[in-house]
Amino acid sequence: MRALILNYGVGNIFSISSALKRKNLEVDVSSVPRPEYDLIVFPGVGAFSSVSNFLRSYGETLNRLRKEGSSFLGICLGMQVMFQSGSEGGGGEGLGWFQGKIEKLQGAPKLPHIGWDRVQLTNSSLLTENIDGRYFYFVHSYVAQNYDPSDVDLVANYGSIFPVLVEGPGIAGTQFHPEKSGESGSLFLDNLIRWLRR
Repeated sequence: MRALILNYGVGNIFSISSALKRKNLEVDVSSVPRPEYDLIVFPGVGAFSSVSNFLRSYGETLNRLRKEGSSFLGICLGMQVMFQSGSEGGGGEGLGWFQGKIEKLQGAPKLPHIGWDRVQLTNSSLLTENIDGRYFYFVHSYVAQNYDPSDVDLVANYGSIFPVLVEGPGIAGTQFHPEKSGESGSLFLDNLIRWLRR
């Protein structure tokens, strides 16, 4: 299986590339989305406004690839830009693949939220097997709000409850960083491979 990690020009994509290679995926990195991959990954570093502008410049291509059967994984910010809009960095529009807006995490004892937190199951799927109640690693200040609960498989609580795994046809997003979450992240990536082969 082949994965393409989209390079926005910001952040470190080495860890997610290494994590996917450990799962025996063939991994390429490019700033241009292309159709010959089983999985296209939106990595999780940067500001919403800059990344949403980058992805929206390829919006037509990404929507076509999704319609033609490509699958997508968004990590942290890469998940957030799958929603309708966000306020970080001056704000901007997302891809609109999930209902909701990305806003600052309310009630948090400290921001950014950095560290390990436990996830809780809300909807069962292939992606959630063996990971309910496990701890994952987070680095963020913004979360999805006004979302559709039917899109959400896992939540966490840091001052308030927020989605940490969202899923739709051919699309999945994690607020946590699976590539930095040790055994829990490895289990999630195992699930992701099964999800891709479904």
